[in-house]
Amino acid sequence: MKKYYFLLILGLFFFSNTASSSEYLEPNESLLSDALASRLEQRGDFCLGKFEWPIDVSLEDDTAKTNDAIQMPALEKAGLVSSTNEQVTSKEGETETHLTVKRYVLSDTGKKFYLERESTTTTSSGIKVLHHGDLCPAKLSLSKIVKWEKPFKSGENWETTARYTYKVKAADWANDPDIQKVFPLLSRIIHGEGNMQLQQRFRFSGQAWIAIGPLD
Repeated sequence: MKKYYFLLILGLFFFSNTASSSEYLEPNESLLSDALASRLEQRGDFCLGKFEWPIDVSLEDDTAKTNDAIQMPALEKAGLVSSTNEQVTSKEGETETHLTVKRYVLSDTGKKFYLERESTTTTSSGIKVLHHGDLCPAKLSLSKIVKWEKPFKSGENWETTARYTYKVKAADWANDPDIQKVFPLLSRIIHGEGNMQLQQRFRFSGQAWIAIGPLD
């Protein structure tokens, strides 16, 4: 009797494991490549995080060497933006302060690279902010899926994560050394073409694997 009981338990264990794997198509390079190539065609733009325009840079920003303070002059030199000195008023309680700022706006050339696309950032307090556009100097496409994880359950969905290498098509101005100096991640992306590995999440839709983003 114990023997039959053991076989019954073993059979149930085998069934439970094979049943879970039958809930998704076993991922392979071809399936994931098709899904990721489609995703990058639609959402493969590499952007600089310059969401809202115009951008004002104050004397305090210059002193603190904020990102905008060091990046805007390089974009202006490359012809992407133009600047004017403007007077602005800030109010704190009943106190008004008048400041002179350098206001940067996109030039006609810069507007060609400002794409309407949704993205999210997270503030230091953990609040997610939705943006509707960004300045994007490069676009990625798939070179090769390198490896992927065994699918895992995330909530009600089966997911996996893959690593891949990429090709990059960049605007001429993105190769400017002064631009790459103040946008180091852009430099890494351009020089990492074909070698640097990026990571991508996939979710099984019930019929196919789909590459997903942070908003999915």
